[in-house]
Parts: sequence; C-alpha cells; structure tokens
Amino acid sequence: MTDRQSRYFVPGPTWVRPEILAEMTRPMMGHRSAEFREVFRRVKGDLKSLFRTTQDAFVSTSSGTGVLEGALLNVVPRRVLVTTCGAFSERWKTIAEQTGVEVDHLDHPWGEAIDPERLATHFAGRRHHYDAVTITHNETSTGVMNDLRALVEVIHAETSDTLILVDAVSSLGSAPILFDEWGIDVCIASTQKGLALPPGLAVFAVSERALAAAKKKPYRGTYFDFLEYKRQGDNDGAPFTPSIPHYFALEKQLDHILREETLDERWERHRKMRDMTLERTAGYAELMSDRTHASVSVSALRPTKRDAQTILSEMRARGFVLGGGYGRWKEESFRIGHMGDISLVALSAMLDVLEEAAQ
Repeated sequence: MTDRQSRYFVPGPTWVRPEILAEMTRPMMGHRSAEFREVFRRVKGDLKSLFRTTQDAFVSTSSGTGVLEGALLNVVPRRVLVTTCGAFSERWKTIAEQTGVEVDHLDHPWGEAIDPERLATHFAGRRHHYDAVTITHNETSTGVMNDLRALVEVIHAETSDTLILVDAVSSLGSAPILFDEWGIDVCIASTQKGLALPPGLAVFAVSERALAAAKKKPYRGTYFDFLEYKRQGDNDGAPFTPSIPHYFALEKQLDHILREETLDERWERHRKMRDMTLERTAGYAELMSDRTHASVSVSALRPTKRDAQTILSEMRARGFVLGGGYGRWKEESFRIGHMGDISLVALSAMLDVLEEAAQ
C-alpha cells in the first residue's frame, strides 16, 4: 500500500496504482499499426468479459458523458423516458432535452432509489411509446445504487421493443452488471471510477438490438456513431485517433481485474468497503441515502457533530482528501469514495483519522 493510496478517497477520479500509471509511459505506436491492433484485440475481448457480454464492446477517447449523448443520438428517433434520483441522472435528462428528442421523466427524490413498482405503474399508464429508457445504475451525487436488474426486468415485462440505456459510470468494476443475461442494450462507463484508471476513456457495450436501431437513424452524430465503432472494431481498430497510452493502461488493468483479482472478488471487496464505511461512521454521521440501496462505491454522509466543510478541511490538514457534497447537498454533506483499487486496509486507516476529525 502506497502513501498516496491511503490518502485519496474522492468519488473519482480515484487512486491509480503506480504500475498502471507506468503503462502510460510506454513508447508510442501508430494507431493503425499491427502492434496496436494486437492491443486493441486484447482490450476488446477483455471488455466483453468485464461487461459479461458476447456482443460488442467499444472504447471512446472521451468522458462517459460523451457516450451518454451518443447513445441518445444513435438509438432514440423520437421519445425517451429518463429515470432520475440525483444530479447525474438529471444530467442525462438535460442531455436528452438538448438533443431535441421528446423527453418524459420519472423523478425520485434525492437519496431514494428508483422504485421498480413506480416504473411499472408509469409504463402501465403511459400514453406514448418509448424508444428507450435511461437508468443511472449508481447515482454518485447521493450514494444510491439502483437495483438495475429489477428495473430492467420491469421494462422487459412491459415492452419488447424499448431499448435500455444504462449509465454505469461509477459502478462498472465495482458491482455486478450482467449485460447479456439482464438484457441491457447500451451500458456506459468511464475509466476513472471503478476501473481505477486516469480520466480520458469511456467504455461501452452495445447490443445487436441497439445497433439495428442505429441503422434506422439517418444522423447519429459523427464522433459517437456506433456503426462506425462497429465497422472499425470488427477490424480491430478505433474510428478516430485514440489515446494510445490509455489503451496501454486499460489493457494492464483489465488483465488485473479479470485474472488477478477476479470480478467476483472485486465485487465482494467493494461490498465490504461499503459496509465498513457505514459501520465506522455511524457514530458521527448519517447516511443520506436509502440504506437498503447504499452504494458499494461511494457514501454520502451528513455529519452530526461538526459541519461538513470543517471535516473536509481537517482531513486535508491531516493529509487525506475526501469528496465534498454535490449539487443541492454540497454544503451539508461529504462523500467518501471507496472504489477502484483502494484496499480495505487503506480505507480502515483513513476511517481511523476521520473519526477524530469528525468529533
């Protein structure tokens, strides 16, 4: 455990292991070269394993937000239902509105999870057909992890042709996502959260149904055209010049996640970090989210003995960086990021110090 690991607990960008950073210093190669195509081929195969899919998985040199917009441009010709429960799911609603499609929304209060029963009731009473539904798996602003599987099951039970678009920006690599088994159509993540890489890449899986829908759209944008990703990807190439150093790091990290730690062990470690955080902070902070849907990767806490800003300053003075509250909860809360490659030992050491600072 390095000193840096034990001191950095924000909800992303998360701590990056030195050996992963070192991969980004490898000599450059051409992105159309045979050498890069080998890297691309290995990354593509491992991404499919990460998403638990036999369908297509891609990499974009962009933030996850770019692919959130791209998904709407590719598969939504007219109307989308956006489910919201915090700042980042609300951002997807704003993006949808700005693309010019018709947007319905099913809003939930901050701190609550998206309710499968409310979603089913909404579908039963809907007056319109939805081309797609968006779900934010892990709402980083509130520390809520939605029951993705249950929500997807509701949609499949109500309709056979509505596509399911998932924001897994802060959950992929931290919690189970079974793309094929659950019947997801587009799933998007950024690399600086649960995958514990530097910011700069987005990864996404796309179903055959979603690609078929994209073929019917006369304009899908340029940079995020899924069909171009598919065409180039089938030949082990990226549609545009990618960040090659990021690919080196991604290749190394996927190998670590899938073969050294294993996905099951990684998911279990995140669950243990969540449980440790909730148990160890209960004496001086209230969990701001629904406890039954508490995120395995980030906890939003309202302190009960000192104000949040003082705690953040005290922790920084002690050499630890925690996340501030977000959006409407900015002043009253702080967040602990416990995701990526952070160890239980490092988290425990930080919580020892936090207990002193929060009193």
